[in-house]
Amino acid sequence: MVDTHAHLGMEDFETDREEIIKHFEANGIEFVVEVGYDLKSSIRSIDLSKNDRIYAAAGVHPHDVKDLEDGWIEKIEKLCKNSKLIAVGEIGLDYYRDLSPRELQRKYFAFQLELAQKMDLPVILHIRDAYQDAYEIVKNYDVNGVIHSFNGTVDDLKKFLDLGFYIGVGGMATYRKNDELRRTLSLAPVDRILTETDSPYLAPQPVRGKRNEPKYVKFAIETLSSIFQMPFEEIEFITLKNAKKCFRI
Repeated sequence: MVDTHAHLGMEDFETDREEIIKHFEANGIEFVVEVGYDLKSSIRSIDLSKNDRIYAAAGVHPHDVKDLEDGWIEKIEKLCKNSKLIAVGEIGLDYYRDLSPRELQRKYFAFQLELAQKMDLPVILHIRDAYQDAYEIVKNYDVNGVIHSFNGTVDDLKKFLDLGFYIGVGGMATYRKNDELRRTLSLAPVDRILTETDSPYLAPQPVRGKRNEPKYVKFAIETLSSIFQMPFEEIEFITLKNAKKCFRI
């Protein structure tokens, strides 16, 4: 199993982080992508990637772009040169919470897409209530990667698939009332699906309300198994292959 989106560096894991990482193999986890959301967490992702089963991503989340200071893009670029850094992210647009002004979100999203293009790295995109604006920006760059925690329409799905993106599937797809999302995901080619948790957030249905962990990625695989009418082990194999291809591992 692969968790392509986790935040193990957060305080939520302060007391048992090492224990969780130590049990990756026993829990059937091939690797985890530790995703940055600001400068501090991006640096931490590099540090955690010293473990053989963890890869890093560096970027600034749309919520946090309002706090950026001069020189930030050079610092992200320096992190991108690390051998365990496999993506720029998470970056994107979030019009649901609007914690940063939308104009700033769009501006710094474009800066980071330009960096990914320059460094020839995939991107991990956070898009919420902003799929059309995100698409209009992304299509101007020679980049691909994954739409983290996809929750868009069929039209959104097709547009980003056409740009070469993978579709991230995690806890939201497991929720009882998300039949529409599951129907949309069923229209995606199975070889363009990635599994993720967004730990510690978005715990899947069987453990909803608890802290999410990489080992719970199995519930996303179970849901995909149901969506595509394929055995768990086959989905597990395909999504591992997809993740390796997406992130060039």
